[in-house]
Amino acid sequence: MEYYIESLFNVKVVCDKFRKDVLKAWFTDKTGKELEKVPDDAFFYCYFPRYRQYFDPLKRLVIIACDFLGIEELELNREVALQRIGWLENPKRIRARSNFESDLNFICNGFDRNEKAIKDKISFLRKEEIERLNEALHCYFEGCNFSTVAMSVSAVESRLLELMKRANPQAKLEDKTLGQLIKEYLENKKKYKNCVKEHEHLLNVCNTYRIFSVHPKRKRMTKTMATSILGMTFVFLLDPKMQIPRIIPTKKKPRIVPTKKSKA
Repeated sequence: MEYYIESLFNVKVVCDKFRKDVLKAWFTDKTGKELEKVPDDAFFYCYFPRYRQYFDPLKRLVIIACDFLGIEELELNREVALQRIGWLENPKRIRARSNFESDLNFICNGFDRNEKAIKDKISFLRKEEIERLNEALHCYFEGCNFSTVAMSVSAVESRLLELMKRANPQAKLEDKTLGQLIKEYLENKKKYKNCVKEHEHLLNVCNTYRIFSVHPKRKRMTKTMATSILGMTFVFLLDPKMQIPRIIPTKKKPRIVPTKKSKA
């Protein structure tokens, strides 16, 4: 399984490794001379496993960044970004070195310009949420729609539980299912300080499709449904108002107090 969320921090590194390996493998001859065009016997190099090990994860990172993070520039440039990443698997276009480097640089620069915005967004996520989102994204890209929904809603459940516990520390919530948590919240909103007021509709939708995804209800889960639930999950988890404040322990240096010399 890919670590998609963590990889969003290192897209430049991924692109640099991708570029270096491709130029070495297909744009350099046996004498070490750089080539401007891929040789005829490697015309379809973009379908080779060596190429795909870099390209496939990068394409998925572009989709995640443009479709799920809610960053304005990435959303506005979505069509162009998807076009450029698509060109990187067009053998006729990237037979020329200049085209390969131009398209890859476009993708890399887009991430580079939005590096701070991406880091700010991802900083809202906690470890267990990242683990669940990584699995949800993996299922999503592999076409496992039921699993996508189940893991997406699992991440929502984790955040909801923490929000409710912080709003009402006396409540015993750990053993409740998502449906029970939602019912508890809706029936006692004031007790929980309306902590998820703007996302109440989202919680109900997520719970409904969670039931369809984990129980044999003979309900077909389409790609559109999976995309919608995954998208709503990101909206909920990346909303600054839904953020869980973190307590970061500080490491203080021991204070050295000089001792007084005893009088003889």
